[in-house]
Amino acid sequence: MPSLIELTKSLNTAFTSGDYESCQKLLTPLRIELIKARLLVPDFSKTETSNDYLNDLNVTKRILEIGALCNVNRRDFESFENYFSQLRVFYFSPKSSLSESENKSKLISLYLLILLSQGDVTKFHSELEFLGKRIPNLEEDVFLSYPIKVEKWLMEGSYQRAWNLLKNESKVPEFNIFSETLMDAIREEIGHNTELAYKKLPLFNVKALLFFKSEKDTEQFALEKGWSVSSGCVYFTKEEPAEYEQQTSIVEKTLDYAISLESII
Repeated sequence: MPSLIELTKSLNTAFTSGDYESCQKLLTPLRIELIKARLLVPDFSKTETSNDYLNDLNVTKRILEIGALCNVNRRDFESFENYFSQLRVFYFSPKSSLSESENKSKLISLYLLILLSQGDVTKFHSELEFLGKRIPNLEEDVFLSYPIKVEKWLMEGSYQRAWNLLKNESKVPEFNIFSETLMDAIREEIGHNTELAYKKLPLFNVKALLFFKSEKDTEQFALEKGWSVSSGCVYFTKEEPAEYEQQTSIVEKTLDYAISLESII
């Protein structure tokens, strides 16, 4: 069986070339070798007396980071979370040489985007509270500011701002993996608010409201939601919720902006 050093070199080569399937095949034997070397679970007491051990732990951290990034690119979010869970031990270590990494903010941001895409807002806020005590100026971080903005605008009902951020490809390719899921979530939320606030709307307005490019796509979405389309109008199932006025305000604000944008185009 190849040594830990040989496996690590092969992993770096595969990851650099974007060969995530080869990375996946190498990660299993690598984790076994890390367990044998007692490096997968760090003993921080040893870092005070052995620089070699500290260097080995930083190699371990790099392997785990590649594992996390590899699984995000493979859309295996459960495996990503497993790697990220192990990385937390390093990232929030009192030893600065272990906690610092050029990938740290990026991987934390990916974890936050996973929580948003799963609709787990409670855990998202819990993580932000935890991070705020350990990382200064979260909202100014080039990576962390991205999921923070998305969540903030979704909670405010500023769907247009969130949509524009997600629609324009991020310079971080892994962030774009979550764009479609989050954009679908925005449509669902706007659709939910709309059916609470209106009995019917012109199809043209619904198309603009839901950021669709064609009326055909709008009609398909409407049918999937159980709405009916007739004579150029969309008819919603009417309910009378307590939050009626709030939903109407949010929808009207989004609709006004969407229609004005359509007229410009």
